[in-house]
Amino acid sequence: MIAVLGAFDGFHLGHQRLLRAAADLALKSGGEDDWGVVTFTPHPGNIVRGRKIPVLFTDPERDLLSRYFRIPATLKLPFSRALADLSPVAFLDYIEDILPLSGIVVGTDFRFGRNREGDVALMEKEAEERGWSFRAAESLVIGGEKVASSSIRNHVAHGAMDLAESLLGYPFFFTGTVVRGEGRGKKLGFPTANIDYRAEKVLPKRGVYAVSVYVEAKWMPGALNVGVNPTFHTGGGEVRAETHIIGFNDSLYGKEIFVFIEQFLREESKFNSPELLIAQMEKDVRDAMDFFSAKKLNHERLYELFASTMDGRS
Repeated sequence: MIAVLGAFDGFHLGHQRLLRAAADLALKSGGEDDWGVVTFTPHPGNIVRGRKIPVLFTDPERDLLSRYFRIPATLKLPFSRALADLSPVAFLDYIEDILPLSGIVVGTDFRFGRNREGDVALMEKEAEERGWSFRAAESLVIGGEKVASSSIRNHVAHGAMDLAESLLGYPFFFTGTVVRGEGRGKKLGFPTANIDYRAEKVLPKRGVYAVSVYVEAKWMPGALNVGVNPTFHTGGGEVRAETHIIGFNDSLYGKEIFVFIEQFLREESKFNSPELLIAQMEKDVRDAMDFFSAKKLNHERLYELFASTMDGRS
């Protein structure tokens, strides 16, 4: 098996380069599907740095991406302090003990083992001694910025969804179960699907976004509000992700939906009256619909592939 090693907090364009390298190595070895991703859970940074790092995608979302990118196999290794404290050679021994390795693929900046002592030069030397094929893929730079999960997390946290998409190769998204909210949106004429947004996932900047929503086997435009609804909650409160799916009025309680966050529309604001809020929401809906119409032309194939993945047809 050709193993692609990494934390893989999602599969951005740099990661996709590694996947292609592994598939190429496997094909040359005569086993087209004899490759896979070896990753870790929780994110290694949580253990090594001693603090929680918000992830781009939850484990179920990473599983969906694995299917989308047609990765033949994915192994998620529990990452612990004991694993982090292994020497680089002992770390490779551990991987070799649990996998029938024939090759390994990493990025040129990959570090491993205790105190990140292992580098690509050591990995290549060990691979040669162990009879593995080996490939190190150069980091990808787009617009002068290195493609990295940390950069994408920063863009998402600042609401720069276009920049996040340029590094991911697809829009940032979240999936979640629709839970009961306060029902205020429906009273205002804009019912919302309140998503159980996972605490471990990076939260976009508070505000309103144009989104594409996959619901009941079709894509629909939507306007997402990330915030505390300050017009009605003057003292603040829990940040929520509430999506108004334009043109959809059926109940979704208990169902899972899939939301592409496409574009930041405006900052979260406090309005002096419900009437002013409604007027702004009407504008938000128009802006979201305009964006969806334009984006759908560019993303039609992407939407189709994601839909087939979620419906289990791929």
